[in-house]
Amino acid sequence: MAALAVGGLLQLTNTNPAVSQSQYINAYEVSESPGMDPDAGVWSKIGSVSIPLTAQAGQYIAGGSVTAVKAQAVHHEGRLYVRVSWSDSTKDEATLRAQDFSDAVALEFPASGETAVPAICMGQADAAVNIWHWRADSNAGLKDPNQVYTSAQIDGYPYTDSLFYTAREAGNPFANPDLGAVQSLYSRAFGELTTLANQDVQGMGKHTDDGWSVVFARDFASINPGHASFAASTTVDMAFAVWDGDKDERNGRKAVSQLVTMNIGAADAFEDGGSNLSIMLIAGALLLVVAGLGAGLAVYGYREKGR
Repeated sequence: MAALAVGGLLQLTNTNPAVSQSQYINAYEVSESPGMDPDAGVWSKIGSVSIPLTAQAGQYIAGGSVTAVKAQAVHHEGRLYVRVSWSDSTKDEATLRAQDFSDAVALEFPASGETAVPAICMGQADAAVNIWHWRADSNAGLKDPNQVYTSAQIDGYPYTDSLFYTAREAGNPFANPDLGAVQSLYSRAFGELTTLANQDVQGMGKHTDDGWSVVFARDFASINPGHASFAASTTVDMAFAVWDGDKDERNGRKAVSQLVTMNIGAADAFEDGGSNLSIMLIAGALLLVVAGLGAGLAVYGYREKGR
């Protein structure tokens, strides 16, 4: 009982005494939608969980410059919102030059219908994953190369009124300004990353002196095959990945987390101006006191018996 009480108290206070500790993110229901604003008031009232990151193991010898992210989650009228923030002093959102790379963050969930726990790195043949990938350059919007290469001249292109965007014409989703800042992807292994047909995940990021804050949002229901499945009063595994463009991180050069558990609660986060988080914290502290008294009595009884 003491161990359970201590574990509950550590979780409620977002304390992480060891990287190997199982971590939980509570997504409570809120009465007002936070929208896509990373600075929405609800986020200052909901506790965050610090998720440690490490460089992805594999053939890459770089990555892992971001050591932790803070995660929060709520839901409103059947729509899930996840906010991720991390420290990053540079705002890398322009990738027009070959030597430039974008800041980015991704969330990974088991794809719907999967029963096995997937491998964190891109899933596996019998346990696919759904990845939500946000990029700072997509968040900033499409820019013309002639904004960087001011001496560029158009000569012999099919279009005369604008530059010919070869990537967009080839169907590259990152070159399409109408798709937004997030791609919803499906993967069963390295080299099998696929863009889902229906892009129903939204994302918006904001950079300050403290770093990036990014909000992801998607309805619980999705028509995509291979999408992540959400519902109130359920749990779902999830993992995080972050890229720092200033450190030339891209592809597998990134920082990744272990799987954490998101609890999608059915209870309101706030009631009558108070917070269920505060109530749960008090209850956890009381359990800890009771458990401590019980443990003390048990030790006392053992010593008496030993005499």
